Amino acid sequence: MELTIAILVFRYSPVKLVQEILEQCRRLEINFEVLIYDDGSEVVWQEQLKGDMSSFPEVFLELGAENKGRAAGRNFLGRKALGEYILMMDGDSQIDSPHFVNDFFRVRKANTTVIGGLITSEKPLPGAELRWKYAQEREIQSLDQRKVDPYAHFKTGCFFIDRRVFEKVQFAEALRTYGYEDNLFGFELKKAGVSVLHIQNPMFHAADDRSLAFLAKSEEAMESLLWIDEHRPDWATKFKLLRLRASLRKWKLSKVVFSLLNLMESSIRSSLEGPSPSLWRFDLFRLHRLLLLDFQD
Repeated sequence: MELTIAILVFRYSPVKLVQEILEQCRRLEINFEVLIYDDGSEVVWQEQLKGDMSSFPEVFLELGAENKGRAAGRNFLGRKALGEYILMMDGDSQIDSPHFVNDFFRVRKANTTVIGGLITSEKPLPGAELRWKYAQEREIQSLDQRKVDPYAHFKTGCFFIDRRVFEKVQFAEALRTYGYEDNLFGFELKKAGVSVLHIQNPMFHAADDRSLAFLAKSEEAMESLLWIDEHRPDWATKFKLLRLRASLRKWKLSKVVFSLLNLMESSIRSSLEGPSPSLWRFDLFRLHRLLLLDFQD
């Protein structure tokens, strides 16, 4: 088997994505398989997914009994894959290039992971301004920018990987909360001596989380940062918020800053939920939530 397309889904049916992937793989005239793993969606979602995928004989569908998190889901797909190379994607990915699969497959190389980059819409959806701005200014990087620090710009939404690499470099399944699993995986690739090749073959990211939902995910991501600080201290200094937290602790300023952020919380949150959010204020929001977790302990 030359290629496995591995798609992770949760409360989503990737019909359009699967159709396009199948068409492109058939044109390549290679031996391939498509694996889909649903990470414990409710029964109504899984039934819809089974119905939607029943018309695609090349698709192998696995339904998780419970939600185990994105890290565990990707590791599961990696263990099931038979292909020499794996193109791993999130189910809500969108592609509009007719040679998307081939652009990854033609640069395949042992002991190498390939990243194609991200693009998003030119304008945000109403109510999703914060998520869109964060994608535009923090996540989407040019090819030249990504090449400067290849491992730091690893993204899990879509990557092409040598299956033998995936057998030895796994996602941290103990990290069950939202966020930062892509950063950790990139660091582990570097530690293992695996090359990361960046090319211009972007996946479309809708960046359409409503601001309230994105703020909730961002709060949960602060729990992930604390997990990293405790369980992966060798990587903790790579994260700006953890470095800032450490400096505040060193200078015994944590309580002072936390108190100030408490006073500012209402205005910060109001601005982030509005049509013109500031990423500087978003960083203050996340720092406040990170310090809050400290004081709750």
